Amino acid sequence: MTPAFSAYDKITNQIIEALEQGEIPWEKPWNTAATAPRSVHGKAYRGLNSFWLGFVASRLGYTDPRWTTFNQAKKMGGQIRKGEKSQSVTLWMQSYKHQSSCPAKKSSERCENIGKAKCQKYMLMRYYSVFNVEQVDGLELKPIATAPVNDFDPIEAAMDVVDNYREREGIDIDWKGNEASYSPSLDRVTVPPMNTFRSAESYYSTLFHELGHSTGAKGRLNRKDNKQTIRYGDPVYAQEELVAEITNAFVGAETGVQSEVEADQRVAYIQSWLRALRNDKKLVVIAAGQAQKAADLILNKEAK
Repeated sequence: MTPAFSAYDKITNQIIEALEQGEIPWEKPWNTAATAPRSVHGKAYRGLNSFWLGFVASRLGYTDPRWTTFNQAKKMGGQIRKGEKSQSVTLWMQSYKHQSSCPAKKSSERCENIGKAKCQKYMLMRYYSVFNVEQVDGLELKPIATAPVNDFDPIEAAMDVVDNYREREGIDIDWKGNEASYSPSLDRVTVPPMNTFRSAESYYSTLFHELGHSTGAKGRLNRKDNKQTIRYGDPVYAQEELVAEITNAFVGAETGVQSEVEADQRVAYIQSWLRALRNDKKLVVIAAGQAQKAADLILNKEAK
């Protein structure tokens, strides 16, 4: 495992590389809930790890959503094929800064002085490497169970999610606006009529984006950049905009609604995020974590 000081650079640089190639890693994080990335033992990845591994799987054609470390594969009798490339994912670890008088010395060692403000507790981010199980020989794994999709309607699922969230949180939605926006002071999402969009998928993608902003209100997740009206694509609030974009991707993947950035806007969109990520290497890591919480709230899921 690699020290935290280089973790943000490592993770963000691989996302920058994808954007430079014209690809948007959070655009379609996975195809269905059944193909959402998970560990070889079945635990679902979350936040940045989730959309990045979903993007890589789609780009490289992996059909199995499970990922493993080198040591995990070895313990299970597997062997990484020669020449296979790993992917970097994040891991948040609890760490401690002890006072000289504290009997605990190691940063990983708990102590009794935290409550007395003599020692400090904080979260430290590191990264580690994983391989898709399709890159490994010799693993004997049970097939992934997939849910039947014959009667599944993504638009109906999207409608249900919006209605449930709106009623549960008491959010006002103006369905006949001239632009897409969220007003924290009014707790109101505004979205133009559906017939002004190129498709129902594009409409719900925009609505999910604005609902993503609404999760940052004081009575919900209370994000610091969510204090005044934020209009779609506002460059002033880069982190809040990225939170909303990734929230849209997560909710869209869960409902089956997936909308791509329009071709005539794609270059400008990618260039704007390249500038933001090059300027702040922590931006996407933090935004992805906040987006996961936002998506959980919209989907009425308990964090795991």
